Amino acid sequence: LRILAEQAGIEWKPHGPKATPGSPNDKATLYKAMAWAELQFHRCLLESTEAAAAREYLQQRHINADSIELYRIGYARNEWQWLSNRARSTSWTPAVLEALGLVIRKDNGRTYDRFRGRVMFPIRDTQNRPIAVGGRILPQFKDDSSAKYINSPETRLYTKSDQLYGLH
Repeated sequence: LRILAEQAGIEWKPHGPKATPGSPNDKATLYKAMAWAELQFHRCLLESTEAAAAREYLQQRHINADSIELYRIGYARNEWQWLSNRARSTSWTPAVLEALGLVIRKDNGRTYDRFRGRVMFPIRDTQNRPIAVGGRILPQFKDDSSAKYINSPETRLYTKSDQLYGLH
């Protein structure tokens, strides 16, 4: 409704309770945080020495630099806190990352990164905004307890049945 109102030049006033900016319930915050995470994964793939195996894997799969850029493919380092640690220097709280499905909260309240040692494929909505990710584990990190592919869980931004990869 907001987008249609902007296009029509009509002032739009949302009804109902308003989420606190910066909170895990604020969709604007979630969109910005997911865009930040997508950039972290993408830059890691392109720039990190730890991502050499991921770049080699993509090359073996005949995924070229143009496709990597077009689809913003990235890499999640094989570390329990890599993304969480990067978020500490931003305004993205663990609660926001959890609301996006990027981290998992344990019973003791501590969080850890959901995606580790994986080539990352951002999932975008029809407005070209990143709303979720899918990750393919690199063969050298695969063990009996690791799924080959995992996707973000459903969140305020992402409902699996409403999305088609690459539709944007």
